[in-house]
Amino acid sequence: MKIGSLAEALVRSAAPWISIKGGVSLDKALSEIPRDAAYRGACQNLLYCVSRRRAFAEAAVAKLVSRAPDAKTAALLELSISLLKEGKEQEFTVCNQAVIAAKSDPQTMRAANFVNAILRRYLREKRRLTDELERSPVVRYNAPMWWIRRYEAVFGKSSREIFSLQRRHPPLTLRVNKRKAVLEDVLADYRAKEIVCVPEGMYGLRLEEPRPVRDIPGFADGLVSVQDAGSQLAAPILGAKDGMRVLDACAAPGGKTAHILELADVDLTALEIDPLRAVRITENLDRLGLKANVRVADASDIQSWWDGKPFDRILLDAPCTASGIVRRHPDIPWSRKPEDIAQLARTQAKLLENLWPLLVKGGRILYAVCSVFSEEGPAQIESFCSKHPDAKLIPIGPDKEILLSLPPAEGVQDKPEFFPKTHDGFFYALIEKI
Repeated sequence: MKIGSLAEALVRSAAPWISIKGGVSLDKALSEIPRDAAYRGACQNLLYCVSRRRAFAEAAVAKLVSRAPDAKTAALLELSISLLKEGKEQEFTVCNQAVIAAKSDPQTMRAANFVNAILRRYLREKRRLTDELERSPVVRYNAPMWWIRRYEAVFGKSSREIFSLQRRHPPLTLRVNKRKAVLEDVLADYRAKEIVCVPEGMYGLRLEEPRPVRDIPGFADGLVSVQDAGSQLAAPILGAKDGMRVLDACAAPGGKTAHILELADVDLTALEIDPLRAVRITENLDRLGLKANVRVADASDIQSWWDGKPFDRILLDAPCTASGIVRRHPDIPWSRKPEDIAQLARTQAKLLENLWPLLVKGGRILYAVCSVFSEEGPAQIESFCSKHPDAKLIPIGPDKEILLSLPPAEGVQDKPEFFPKTHDGFFYALIEKI
C-alpha cells in the first residue's frame, strides 16, 4: 500500500471488520465494497491480514487498554496491530496513518491520541506481549478452542503444521484449459515472460507471486482459470466421457463445471440455488468458450428441475463447513458454530439420497466437500453405502484410494502428476450404482 492510501484503507475497512466480527462472512463484507473503487484492493488486503491475526489483534487490544474503546476505535486498533504483526509496512507508517485515519472519521476523531498511545505502547512491548499472548492456543492458532480440538482430533500432532500453513497467504494456482492449451507450453511461455511458476497436479500451475487476474497471460482469452489444485481433482476423478449426460448439482462459481467440459464433450446441467452465484457460472463458461444448461434450482428439490432423464455422472460438491479451505478463507473458524457440522451433514445426506435415483445403473456420483471433518466425509459416505446395497465405492487415482482425504498441504512438484503437492483440504468419494 502507498502511504497516502493506508489511512483511507483503515477508515474504509473499519465498518466491514466490525461486520465480520459480528458474523458476516469475509466474502460478504468484501462484496459491499464497490468493485471499481480505487481503495478496494487495499481494503481487501487489510481485511485478510486482520482475519489471519484476529485472535492476536483482539487479545492485544484487550491487554493494552484499561477500558474497552468503542467499536470503531477498537476496529482501527485491531486493523493497525494486525499490520504491525504482519511486518510488511514500516512501523512509523502504520502508526502515523492510523492517527490520520482516526482524525478523518468523526466517530474516532477524539480518540486519535488514544490510538497513537496504544500503538506506540504495543511497539514498545510487542516482544513480551507476543510471548505472553501466544501461550494461548486460540491466539497461537487463530481459531476458537472448539475448532482447535476438532482439528487435533483429525490430524493429531500434524495439526500444528496445518494451523501454521493456514496463516500464510494462499498460493495462486491456475488450471490450463485443455481445449485451448497444453500445460507444458503454458509453463514455457510464462517462464519466457519471467513469471516464476511450477506444475501443480495434472492440469495446473502455481505462480510464485500472486497477481490480479487481469495481469495473468491468457486468462481473458480462456487459456487458464484460477482454481485450487485440490479442487482440480474433481473432474478427472468423475471421469465423464464424450456423449454422457452429466449433472453438477451445486455448481457455483463454475470451476469444476468448466473443467468437466474442458475434458469431455458432454451434455451438462449445472444447478445453483443462489441466482447471483449462478450468473458467475455463465460468466466463467463464456470466458472459456464453453456451454452448459445453467439453472437456478435447489438440487434436492428434484421435481422443480429434473426432466426425468437419468444421468451418467453426477458431481455433488456439497455444502459444508469449508474447514479445509481456511488458508483461503481465514474467517471460517470464527463464523462457524459447533452445531453447524451436524446440520450440514444432514443437508449432505439429503442431497445424496435425493440425487441417487437420478443416476443410471453403472453411472457414478462423485461426492466432494472442502471439509476435513469426518461427519462430512468418511462417516457420511459409510452411512450412505450402508443403506444402499446397490452402491459400490470406486478406487481413486494411482494409489487406488477408496475414500480420498486430502489435508491442506504445501510442497514442490517438478512435473505433472495426478496428485498435487500444494492444495487446500478436500474429501472425495466416487460411488457407482451397480
